[in-house]
Amino acid sequence: MASFNITVEDSSPLSTYSPAGSWTDASSDDVLASSYSASSYHTTSTEGATATIIFTGTGLSIFGGLRPNYGTYSISVDGRTVSSGSARSNEASFRQLLGAASGLPYGTHTAVITNSNGAPIDIDWVDFETQVGRSGDDIVRESLDDTDPSLVYSPSSSWELKSGSEFANNTLHFSRDPNASVSVNFSGDAIAVYGTVSPDHANIRMALDGDVQTVVGGSGGVISAVRPQILLYYHADLGPGQHTLTMSGESQTQTTTGPFIDLDFISVFSTAESLAPTSTPTPGSRSPSGSAADSSAAPSSSAPPVSDGRSSTSLVVGAVLGVTAFVLVLAVVGFLFIWRRRRLGRQSTTVEKSMSAVSPILPMQAEEPKVLEAGLTTPRNQVFLFPPPIRKPQTARLSIAPSYYGSEYGTPGHSREGSTMSGESTAPLVTVPRLEVPQPRTVPRFLRRPPPRTSELDTNSRPARPSNRPPTMDFRNVV
Repeated sequence: MASFNITVEDSSPLSTYSPAGSWTDASSDDVLASSYSASSYHTTSTEGATATIIFTGTGLSIFGGLRPNYGTYSISVDGRTVSSGSARSNEASFRQLLGAASGLPYGTHTAVITNSNGAPIDIDWVDFETQVGRSGDDIVRESLDDTDPSLVYSPSSSWELKSGSEFANNTLHFSRDPNASVSVNFSGDAIAVYGTVSPDHANIRMALDGDVQTVVGGSGGVISAVRPQILLYYHADLGPGQHTLTMSGESQTQTTTGPFIDLDFISVFSTAESLAPTSTPTPGSRSPSGSAADSSAAPSSSAPPVSDGRSSTSLVVGAVLGVTAFVLVLAVVGFLFIWRRRRLGRQSTTVEKSMSAVSPILPMQAEEPKVLEAGLTTPRNQVFLFPPPIRKPQTARLSIAPSYYGSEYGTPGHSREGSTMSGESTAPLVTVPRLEVPQPRTVPRFLRRPPPRTSELDTNSRPARPSNRPPTMDFRNVV
Protein backbone atom coordinates (compact mmCIF):
# COMPACT_ATOMS: atom_id res chain seq x y z
CA MET A 1 0.00 0.00 0.00
CA ALA A 2 1.11 3.59 -0.65
CA SER A 3 2.23 5.32 2.56
CA PHE A 4 2.04 8.93 3.68
CA ASN A 5 2.15 10.86 6.98
CA ILE A 6 -0.62 12.64 8.88
CA THR A 7 0.35 15.36 11.36
CA VAL A 8 -1.56 15.59 14.65
CA GLU A 9 -0.88 18.79 16.58
CA ASP A 10 -0.88 18.71 20.38
CA SER A 11 -4.24 20.59 20.39
CA SER A 12 -6.01 18.05 18.15
CA PRO A 13 -8.99 16.12 19.57
CA LEU A 14 -7.22 12.97 18.35
CA SER A 15 -4.90 13.37 21.35
CA THR A 16 -6.44 12.88 24.79
CA TYR A 17 -4.79 13.91 28.05
CA SER A 18 -5.30 12.36 31.50
CA PRO A 19 -5.86 12.67 34.31
CA ALA A 20 -7.93 15.79 34.06
CA GLY A 21 -6.08 18.95 34.96
CA SER A 22 -2.62 17.36 34.75
CA TRP A 23 -1.77 18.80 31.33
CA THR A 24 -1.73 22.46 30.37
CA ASP A 25 -1.65 24.32 27.09
CA ALA A 26 1.09 26.87 26.43
CA SER A 27 -0.01 30.29 27.58
CA SER A 28 -0.14 33.28 25.26
CA ASP A 29 2.65 35.05 27.21
CA ASP A 30 5.07 32.11 26.87
CA VAL A 31 8.05 33.51 24.99
CA LEU A 32 9.16 30.01 23.96
CA ALA A 33 5.83 29.01 22.37
CA SER A 34 6.81 30.43 18.99
CA SER A 35 9.65 27.88 18.85
CA TYR A 36 7.12 25.02 18.71
CA SER A 37 5.05 23.82 15.80
CA ALA A 38 1.86 25.91 15.43
CA SER A 39 3.16 27.98 18.37
CA SER A 40 1.67 25.58 20.92
CA TYR A 41 2.64 22.60 23.08
CA HIS A 42 1.20 20.63 25.98
CA THR A 43 3.19 20.02 29.13
CA THR A 44 2.78 18.08 32.39
CA SER A 45 4.66 17.77 35.69
CA THR A 46 2.52 14.96 37.06
CA GLU A 47 4.09 11.56 37.44
CA GLY A 48 2.03 8.96 35.55
CA ALA A 49 0.23 11.57 33.45
CA THR A 50 -0.44 10.24 29.97
CA ALA A 51 -1.17 11.53 26.48
CA THR A 52 -2.90 8.99 24.23
CA ILE A 53 -3.40 8.93 20.48
CA ILE A 54 -5.34 6.31 18.53
CA PHE A 55 -4.27 6.05 14.86
CA THR A 56 -4.67 3.82 11.82
CA GLY A 57 -1.35 3.02 10.17
CA THR A 58 2.00 1.29 10.49
CA GLY A 59 4.01 3.59 12.79
CA LEU A 60 4.33 6.94 14.49
CA SER A 61 6.86 9.54 15.71
CA ILE A 62 6.43 11.82 18.75
CA PHE A 63 8.12 15.23 18.92
CA GLY A 64 8.67 17.60 21.84
CA GLY A 65 11.14 19.92 23.56
CA LEU A 66 14.29 19.37 25.60
CA ARG A 67 15.10 21.64 28.56
CA PRO A 68 17.48 21.68 31.59
CA ASN A 69 14.68 21.01 34.11
CA TYR A 70 12.87 18.28 32.12
CA GLY A 71 12.56 14.68 33.27
CA THR A 72 12.06 11.19 31.86
CA TYR A 73 9.25 9.52 29.91
CA SER A 74 8.26 6.24 28.26
CA ILE A 75 6.33 5.42 25.08
CA SER A 76 4.18 2.33 24.58
CA VAL A 77 2.25 1.03 21.57
CA ASP A 78 -0.65 -1.36 22.08
CA GLY A 79 0.42 -1.84 25.73
CA ARG A 80 4.09 -2.66 25.00
CA THR A 81 6.90 -0.20 25.79
CA VAL A 82 8.78 0.67 22.62
CA SER A 83 10.89 3.60 23.81
CA SER A 84 12.00 5.46 26.93
CA GLY A 85 14.23 8.46 27.35
CA SER A 86 15.00 11.72 29.07
CA ALA A 87 13.92 15.17 27.93
CA ARG A 88 16.65 16.84 30.01
CA SER A 89 19.23 18.90 28.13
CA ASN A 90 21.83 21.48 29.13
CA GLU A 91 20.42 23.88 26.56
CA ALA A 92 16.83 24.24 25.48
CA SER A 93 16.03 22.77 22.05
CA PHE A 94 12.72 22.30 20.32
CA ARG A 95 10.97 20.10 17.76
CA GLN A 96 13.06 17.11 18.85
CA LEU A 97 12.18 13.46 18.27
CA LEU A 98 11.24 11.87 21.60
CA GLY A 99 10.54 8.37 20.29
CA ALA A 100 9.19 6.39 17.33
CA ALA A 101 7.71 3.04 16.38
CA SER A 102 7.71 1.59 12.85
CA GLY A 103 7.01 -1.63 11.00
CA LEU A 104 3.69 -2.18 12.75
CA PRO A 105 1.06 -4.25 10.97
CA TYR A 106 -1.35 -1.95 9.21
CA GLY A 107 -4.39 -1.33 11.37
CA THR A 108 -5.64 0.62 14.38
CA HIS A 109 -3.08 1.15 17.15
CA THR A 110 -2.95 3.00 20.47
CA ALA A 111 0.18 4.94 21.45
CA VAL A 112 0.75 6.38 24.97
CA ILE A 113 3.49 8.65 26.29
CA THR A 114 3.84 8.67 30.08
CA ASN A 115 5.61 11.00 32.49
CA SER A 116 7.97 8.71 34.41
CA ASN A 117 9.34 10.75 37.37
CA GLY A 118 7.18 13.82 37.79
CA ALA A 119 9.64 16.26 36.19
CA PRO A 120 8.18 18.31 33.33
CA ILE A 121 7.89 16.93 29.78
CA ASP A 122 6.03 18.34 26.81
CA ILE A 123 4.51 17.19 23.52
CA ASP A 124 4.68 19.29 20.37
CA TRP A 125 3.11 17.08 17.68
CA VAL A 126 2.77 13.48 16.45
CA ASP A 127 3.24 12.10 12.93
CA PHE A 128 1.66 8.75 12.14
CA GLU A 129 2.25 6.76 8.97
CA THR A 130 -0.81 5.44 7.18
CA GLN A 131 -1.61 3.86 3.83
CA VAL A 132 -4.10 3.81 0.99
CA GLY A 133 -4.22 1.83 -2.23
CA ARG A 134 -1.39 -0.48 -3.15
CA SER A 135 2.38 -0.25 -2.80
CA GLY A 136 3.90 2.00 -5.42
CA ASP A 137 0.71 3.90 -6.17
CA ASP A 138 0.81 7.68 -6.33
CA ILE A 139 -1.08 9.43 -3.54
CA VAL A 140 -3.65 12.01 -4.66
CA ARG A 141 -4.72 14.56 -2.05
CA GLU A 142 -7.77 16.64 -2.92
CA SER A 143 -8.43 19.65 -0.69
CA LEU A 144 -11.95 21.05 -0.37
CA ASP A 145 -11.94 24.53 1.09
CA ASP A 146 -14.83 25.63 3.30
CA THR A 147 -16.08 27.74 0.36
CA ASP A 148 -16.14 24.77 -2.03
CA PRO A 149 -19.57 24.44 -3.73
CA SER A 150 -19.66 20.70 -3.00
CA LEU A 151 -20.14 21.48 0.71
CA VAL A 152 -23.77 21.90 1.77
CA TYR A 153 -24.40 24.04 4.88
CA SER A 154 -27.73 23.55 6.60
CA PRO A 155 -29.46 25.73 7.45
CA SER A 156 -27.42 28.24 5.47
CA SER A 157 -28.59 31.10 7.71
CA SER A 158 -26.92 29.45 10.72
CA TRP A 159 -23.44 29.57 9.20
CA GLU A 160 -21.18 32.60 9.00
CA LEU A 161 -18.03 33.24 6.98
CA LYS A 162 -14.93 34.53 8.75
CA SER A 163 -11.79 35.82 7.06
CA GLY A 164 -8.26 35.68 8.41
CA SER A 165 -4.72 34.87 7.35
CA GLU A 166 -4.51 32.11 9.98
CA PHE A 167 -7.09 30.04 8.06
CA ALA A 168 -6.51 27.99 4.94
CA ASN A 169 -7.35 30.10 1.90
CA ASN A 170 -8.06 32.92 4.39
CA THR A 171 -11.64 31.72 5.09
CA LEU A 172 -13.49 29.78 7.80
CA HIS A 173 -17.16 28.79 8.23
CA PHE A 174 -18.51 28.67 11.79
CA SER A 175 -21.87 28.29 13.53
CA ARG A 176 -23.25 28.59 17.06
CA ASP A 177 -26.50 26.77 16.26
CA PRO A 178 -26.60 23.24 17.79
CA ASN A 179 -28.79 22.11 14.87
CA ALA A 180 -26.39 23.36 12.21
CA SER A 181 -24.62 20.85 9.99
CA VAL A 182 -22.45 20.61 6.89
CA SER A 183 -22.38 17.65 4.48
CA VAL A 184 -20.17 16.57 1.59
CA ASN A 185 -20.27 13.70 -0.90
CA PHE A 186 -16.86 12.45 -2.00
CA SER A 187 -15.00 9.53 -3.51
CA GLY A 188 -11.73 8.42 -1.89
CA ASP A 189 -9.99 5.98 0.44
CA ALA A 190 -9.51 8.30 3.44
CA ILE A 191 -10.74 11.67 4.68
CA ALA A 192 -9.37 14.28 7.09
CA VAL A 193 -11.33 17.28 8.48
CA TYR A 194 -9.60 20.44 9.69
CA GLY A 195 -10.91 23.34 11.74
CA THR A 196 -10.13 25.25 14.92
CA VAL A 197 -10.24 24.24 18.57
CA SER A 198 -11.05 26.63 21.38
CA PRO A 199 -12.40 26.60 24.97
CA ASP A 200 -15.79 27.81 23.69
CA HIS A 201 -16.21 25.00 21.11
CA ALA A 202 -18.84 22.26 21.36
CA ASN A 203 -18.35 18.56 20.91
CA ILE A 204 -18.55 17.54 17.22
CA ARG A 205 -20.68 14.75 15.83
CA MET A 206 -19.20 13.07 12.76
CA ALA A 207 -21.45 10.75 10.71
CA LEU A 208 -19.64 8.90 7.90
CA ASP A 209 -21.80 6.51 5.87
CA GLY A 210 -23.97 5.96 8.96
CA ASP A 211 -21.03 5.43 11.34
CA VAL A 212 -21.27 8.10 14.07
CA GLN A 213 -18.33 9.28 16.16
CA THR A 214 -18.16 12.11 18.72
CA VAL A 215 -15.10 14.33 18.73
CA VAL A 216 -14.41 16.05 22.05
CA GLY A 217 -14.35 19.81 21.59
CA GLY A 218 -11.41 21.78 22.90
CA SER A 219 -9.21 18.66 23.04
CA GLY A 220 -10.80 17.53 26.26
CA GLY A 221 -11.08 21.07 27.57
CA VAL A 222 -7.28 21.51 27.74
CA ILE A 223 -7.08 24.54 25.40
CA SER A 224 -6.16 28.07 26.39
CA ALA A 225 -6.64 29.87 23.03
CA VAL A 226 -7.96 29.44 19.51
CA ARG A 227 -5.75 27.00 17.57
CA PRO A 228 -6.33 27.13 13.77
CA GLN A 229 -5.86 24.45 11.09
CA ILE A 230 -6.11 21.55 13.54
CA LEU A 231 -6.95 17.98 12.50
CA LEU A 232 -10.42 17.31 13.96
CA TYR A 233 -11.21 13.94 12.38
CA TYR A 234 -9.55 11.21 10.29
CA HIS A 235 -10.99 8.01 8.84
CA ALA A 236 -9.40 5.52 6.43
CA ASP A 237 -10.24 2.23 4.65
CA LEU A 238 -13.39 3.64 3.10
CA GLY A 239 -13.31 1.52 -0.03
CA PRO A 240 -14.41 2.43 -3.55
CA GLY A 241 -17.54 4.37 -4.39
CA GLN A 242 -19.25 7.48 -3.10
CA HIS A 243 -19.26 8.39 0.59
CA THR A 244 -21.13 10.97 2.65
CA LEU A 245 -19.80 12.83 5.67
CA THR A 246 -22.00 15.02 7.86
CA MET A 247 -20.51 17.24 10.55
CA SER A 248 -22.74 18.81 13.22
CA GLY A 249 -22.59 20.21 16.71
CA GLU A 250 -23.61 18.06 19.64
CA SER A 251 -25.95 19.30 22.33
CA GLN A 252 -24.07 20.71 25.30
CA THR A 253 -23.74 18.12 28.02
CA GLN A 254 -21.09 19.88 30.09
CA THR A 255 -20.58 23.41 31.25
CA THR A 256 -17.01 23.31 29.88
CA THR A 257 -18.18 23.12 26.28
CA GLY A 258 -19.35 26.06 24.22
CA PRO A 259 -21.80 26.40 21.31
CA PHE A 260 -19.37 26.84 18.40
CA ILE A 261 -18.32 24.46 15.63
CA ASP A 262 -16.39 25.42 12.54
CA LEU A 263 -14.86 24.05 9.34
CA ASP A 264 -11.68 25.21 7.60
CA PHE A 265 -11.03 22.56 4.93
CA ILE A 266 -11.31 18.85 4.12
CA SER A 267 -8.65 16.60 2.57
CA VAL A 268 -9.57 13.44 0.64
CA PHE A 269 -6.82 10.87 0.03
CA SER A 270 -6.88 8.34 -2.79
CA THR A 271 -4.68 6.88 -5.50
CA ALA A 272 -4.50 7.82 -9.16
CA GLU A 273 -5.66 4.33 -10.12
CA SER A 274 -8.73 4.48 -7.91
CA LEU A 275 -9.71 7.82 -9.49
CA ALA A 276 -9.44 6.48 -13.05
CA PRO A 277 -12.89 6.34 -14.69
CA THR A 278 -14.29 2.87 -15.10
CA SER A 279 -15.05 2.14 -18.75
CA THR A 280 -18.66 1.24 -19.45
CA PRO A 281 -18.83 -2.09 -21.29
CA THR A 282 -20.54 -1.96 -24.64
CA PRO A 283 -23.41 -4.38 -25.38
CA GLY A 284 -22.01 -7.83 -25.91
CA SER A 285 -18.56 -6.98 -24.52
CA ARG A 286 -16.94 -9.16 -21.90
CA SER A 287 -16.78 -7.69 -18.41
CA PRO A 288 -15.63 -9.32 -15.18
CA SER A 289 -18.87 -8.32 -13.43
CA GLY A 290 -21.18 -7.57 -16.32
CA SER A 291 -24.04 -9.68 -17.57
CA ALA A 292 -22.36 -10.04 -20.96
CA ALA A 293 -19.55 -12.07 -19.43
CA ASP A 294 -22.03 -14.28 -17.59
CA SER A 295 -24.09 -14.89 -20.69
CA SER A 296 -21.02 -15.73 -22.77
CA ALA A 297 -19.94 -18.36 -20.27
CA ALA A 298 -22.87 -20.64 -21.14
CA PRO A 299 -23.65 -21.52 -24.79
CA SER A 300 -26.98 -20.38 -26.22
CA SER A 301 -29.64 -23.01 -26.67
CA SER A 302 -30.17 -21.93 -30.28
CA ALA A 303 -26.50 -22.32 -31.27
CA PRO A 304 -25.63 -25.61 -33.03
CA PRO A 305 -23.58 -27.84 -30.71
CA VAL A 306 -20.24 -29.25 -31.76
CA SER A 307 -20.80 -32.95 -31.20
CA ASP A 308 -17.79 -34.80 -32.63
CA GLY A 309 -14.58 -34.62 -34.68
CA ARG A 310 -16.34 -35.05 -38.04
CA SER A 311 -18.05 -31.71 -37.68
CA SER A 312 -14.69 -30.07 -36.99
CA THR A 313 -13.19 -31.73 -40.09
CA SER A 314 -16.08 -30.48 -42.22
CA LEU A 315 -15.54 -27.00 -40.94
CA VAL A 316 -11.83 -27.15 -41.81
CA VAL A 317 -12.51 -28.48 -45.34
CA GLY A 318 -15.17 -25.85 -45.91
CA ALA A 319 -12.80 -23.12 -44.79
CA VAL A 320 -10.05 -24.36 -47.15
CA LEU A 321 -12.45 -24.49 -50.12
CA GLY A 322 -13.73 -21.02 -49.30
CA VAL A 323 -10.21 -19.58 -49.20
CA THR A 324 -9.33 -21.30 -52.50
CA ALA A 325 -12.42 -19.90 -54.22
CA PHE A 326 -11.64 -16.45 -52.89
CA VAL A 327 -8.07 -16.63 -54.28
CA LEU A 328 -9.37 -17.73 -57.70
CA VAL A 329 -11.83 -14.85 -57.80
CA LEU A 330 -9.05 -12.42 -56.96
CA ALA A 331 -6.89 -13.88 -59.76
CA VAL A 332 -9.69 -13.51 -62.35
CA VAL A 333 -10.40 -9.95 -61.27
CA GLY A 334 -6.70 -9.09 -61.45
CA PHE A 335 -6.38 -10.59 -64.94
CA LEU A 336 -9.38 -8.64 -66.23
CA PHE A 337 -8.04 -5.44 -64.68
CA ILE A 338 -4.60 -5.85 -66.36
CA TRP A 339 -6.17 -6.78 -69.71
CA ARG A 340 -8.44 -3.77 -69.64
CA ARG A 341 -5.54 -1.39 -68.83
CA ARG A 342 -3.46 -2.77 -71.71
CA ARG A 343 -6.39 -2.37 -74.09
CA LEU A 344 -7.01 1.21 -73.00
CA GLY A 345 -3.27 1.90 -73.40
CA ARG A 346 -3.32 0.72 -77.02
CA GLN A 347 -6.39 2.82 -77.73
CA SER A 348 -4.83 5.94 -76.22
CA THR A 349 -1.67 5.42 -78.32
CA THR A 350 -3.76 5.22 -81.47
CA VAL A 351 -5.69 8.35 -80.54
CA GLU A 352 -2.48 10.29 -79.84
CA LYS A 353 -1.02 9.34 -83.19
CA SER A 354 -4.20 10.32 -85.03
CA MET A 355 -4.60 13.59 -83.12
CA SER A 356 -1.00 14.69 -83.76
CA ALA A 357 -1.85 15.33 -87.42
CA VAL A 358 -4.67 17.75 -86.66
CA SER A 359 -3.77 19.42 -83.34
CA PRO A 360 -1.06 22.03 -82.75
CA ILE A 361 2.01 20.89 -80.88
CA LEU A 362 2.50 22.75 -77.61
CA PRO A 363 5.89 24.36 -77.09
CA MET A 364 6.62 22.36 -73.89
CA GLN A 365 6.29 18.91 -75.54
CA ALA A 366 9.39 16.74 -75.55
CA GLU A 367 9.18 15.90 -79.27
CA GLU A 368 9.74 19.56 -80.31
CA PRO A 369 13.18 21.22 -80.49
CA LYS A 370 14.44 22.94 -77.36
CA VAL A 371 12.67 26.17 -76.50
CA LEU A 372 14.62 29.25 -77.51
CA GLU A 373 15.07 32.04 -75.00
CA ALA A 374 13.49 35.40 -75.80
CA GLY A 375 15.91 37.70 -77.68
CA LEU A 376 17.62 35.08 -79.92
CA THR A 377 16.95 35.72 -83.63
CA THR A 378 16.31 33.29 -86.43
CA PRO A 379 15.69 34.15 -89.17
CA ARG A 380 16.90 37.70 -89.52
CA ASN A 381 14.55 40.52 -88.45
CA GLN A 382 12.41 38.14 -86.31
CA VAL A 383 12.37 37.50 -82.56
CA PHE A 384 10.65 34.29 -81.32
CA LEU A 385 8.86 34.30 -78.02
CA PHE A 386 8.82 30.52 -78.30
CA PRO A 387 10.02 28.23 -81.13
CA PRO A 388 8.02 27.89 -84.34
CA PRO A 389 6.06 24.64 -84.41
CA ILE A 390 6.67 22.14 -87.15
CA ARG A 391 3.30 21.15 -88.46
CA LYS A 392 1.68 19.65 -91.48
CA PRO A 393 -0.72 21.69 -93.62
CA GLN A 394 -4.01 21.92 -91.77
CA THR A 395 -7.11 23.98 -91.68
CA ALA A 396 -7.30 27.08 -89.52
CA ARG A 397 -8.13 26.44 -85.85
CA LEU A 398 -8.12 28.30 -82.54
CA SER A 399 -5.04 27.88 -80.35
CA ILE A 400 -5.67 28.13 -76.58
CA ALA A 401 -2.18 27.16 -75.41
CA PRO A 402 -0.99 29.66 -72.74
CA SER A 403 2.26 31.52 -73.14
CA TYR A 404 4.60 30.69 -70.21
CA TYR A 405 7.32 33.10 -71.39
CA GLY A 406 7.01 36.89 -71.32
CA SER A 407 8.64 39.31 -73.72
CA GLU A 408 10.86 42.29 -73.15
CA TYR A 409 9.03 43.95 -75.99
CA GLY A 410 5.72 44.10 -74.22
CA THR A 411 3.95 40.84 -75.05
CA PRO A 412 2.17 39.80 -71.81
CA GLY A 413 3.05 36.48 -70.27
CA HIS A 414 0.54 33.81 -69.15
CA SER A 415 -1.91 35.02 -71.84
CA ARG A 416 -4.95 32.80 -72.41
CA GLU A 417 -6.35 34.81 -75.38
CA GLY A 418 -7.00 32.75 -78.51
CA SER A 419 -5.29 33.40 -81.88
CA THR A 420 -6.01 32.12 -85.39
CA MET A 421 -3.51 30.94 -87.94
CA SER A 422 -3.57 29.36 -91.35
CA GLY A 423 -3.00 25.70 -91.63
CA GLU A 424 -0.58 26.22 -94.48
CA SER A 425 1.46 28.91 -92.78
CA THR A 426 4.83 28.06 -91.24
CA ALA A 427 5.25 31.40 -89.46
CA PRO A 428 5.70 31.36 -85.67
CA LEU A 429 2.68 31.84 -83.41
CA VAL A 430 3.88 35.28 -82.22
CA THR A 431 6.51 37.41 -84.00
CA VAL A 432 7.69 40.91 -83.31
CA PRO A 433 9.60 42.85 -86.04
CA ARG A 434 13.01 43.88 -84.89
CA LEU A 435 14.37 47.35 -85.63
CA GLU A 436 17.52 47.44 -87.71
CA VAL A 437 20.46 49.04 -85.91
CA PRO A 438 23.60 49.86 -87.91
CA GLN A 439 26.31 47.46 -86.89
CA PRO A 440 30.04 47.59 -87.60
CA ARG A 441 31.04 45.35 -90.46
CA THR A 442 33.74 43.71 -88.36
CA VAL A 443 31.27 42.48 -85.74
CA PRO A 444 30.02 38.94 -86.36
CA ARG A 445 26.31 38.57 -86.94
CA PHE A 446 25.67 36.34 -83.95
CA LEU A 447 27.06 39.07 -81.64
CA ARG A 448 24.62 41.72 -82.73
CA ARG A 449 22.75 43.40 -79.90
CA PRO A 450 19.91 45.94 -79.50
CA PRO A 451 20.63 49.65 -79.80
CA PRO A 452 22.77 51.01 -76.94
CA ARG A 453 21.02 52.83 -74.11
CA THR A 454 21.58 56.52 -73.42
CA SER A 455 24.22 55.71 -70.85
CA GLU A 456 26.38 54.15 -73.58
CA LEU A 457 26.48 57.37 -75.72
CA ASP A 458 29.27 59.95 -75.41
CA THR A 459 29.12 62.75 -72.88
CA ASN A 460 27.82 65.25 -75.50
CA SER A 461 24.89 62.93 -76.25
CA ARG A 462 25.77 62.94 -79.96
CA PRO A 463 24.65 59.95 -82.00
CA ALA A 464 27.34 57.36 -82.63
CA ARG A 465 28.83 57.35 -86.12
CA PRO A 466 29.24 54.18 -88.12
CA SER A 467 32.68 52.66 -87.83
CA ASN A 468 33.26 52.78 -91.68
CA ARG A 469 32.96 56.59 -91.78
CA PRO A 470 35.96 58.82 -90.99
CA PRO A 471 35.51 61.22 -88.13
CA THR A 472 34.91 64.92 -88.77
CA MET A 473 38.03 66.99 -88.20
CA ASP A 474 37.91 70.45 -86.67
CA PHE A 475 40.92 72.74 -87.51
CA ARG A 476 39.67 75.85 -85.84
CA ASN A 477 41.80 75.35 -82.74
CA VAL A 478 44.97 74.50 -84.68
CA VAL A 479 47.72 77.08 -84.33
